[in-house]
Amino acid sequence: MAASGQTSRSTSQRRISRAPAVIQERITHSLRRRRKTPDYSAVNPFVKYVLFFSNFVFLLVGIAFAAVGIYILSGKTKSVTSFIDFIFDPACVLCLAGFIILVVAFFGCGGALRESRIFLRIYYIILSILLLLEILLVIFIFVFYFVDGAFAKIGLYPEEAFRDAVKRYRDDPDMQGFIDNIQELLSCCGASNDDNGYMDWDANPYFNCNKTANLSPEACTVPFSCCKIKAGDQINYRCGANMLSPSTTDRSGIYTQGCFKGLQEVIKSNIWIVGGTILAIFIPQAFFICLAKALRSQIEEQMSKW
Repeated sequence: MAASGQTSRSTSQRRISRAPAVIQERITHSLRRRRKTPDYSAVNPFVKYVLFFSNFVFLLVGIAFAAVGIYILSGKTKSVTSFIDFIFDPACVLCLAGFIILVVAFFGCGGALRESRIFLRIYYIILSILLLLEILLVIFIFVFYFVDGAFAKIGLYPEEAFRDAVKRYRDDPDMQGFIDNIQELLSCCGASNDDNGYMDWDANPYFNCNKTANLSPEACTVPFSCCKIKAGDQINYRCGANMLSPSTTDRSGIYTQGCFKGLQEVIKSNIWIVGGTILAIFIPQAFFICLAKALRSQIEEQMSKW
């Protein structure tokens, strides 16, 4: 009995003495296994948070644009009944721009933060469509100006849209201000793509030069924004008086070229600035498309490890 007791104690002592060695061996084995297959995330935090914070800023900008546009529209009694009313109303344009920015930024911000593949896919698809439309718009503008009669052959007349806005110049203060800003910016008068654009104002019922039918005090006049005003001079709102009259021979005080020709002159004289501006718009969009695609691929790679 004594011998068996001694044997049992010696066995227990050997087990106790071996226990630390077994634990150390298991820890070493676990560390070796971890070194062979490191546990890291395939999602790059730089890509994720650059995409998130950039779109968060755009989200706030979109909300601000939409809120300002809605606030302006809520205080107006005018109803938008046509495309011309919409496109030449700054409040409507502001609402549209704000809504587009808001939707795109929402998917980008949510997709990056929540690592949602669906949101990221929607985000870069929308951005790709917008980028394609912008490229087509640039092509549209250059074809319009440098290929004679290109749009007439396919039945498109961009000048007509602006002429319709000229006819409604006095109908809406916002449209009026928008047209005045365009004419001052492009140093032009009227819509046409020629040197007699100022004659387009004869189609406006307030400026029409038929003095027997038009009793308006603005008859035979063009808006003040057609006038050549030097820096520091006071605005003379009657500077365009009688400029539509056939008896007037001196029109040196106003711009006579139409705004489509004025835009052409601006593009030609600032071709490098225009090109740089276009690239400054296109490149960030292409960059965010690549970021969204890269993040989506990283998320899929991380999910494959689960």
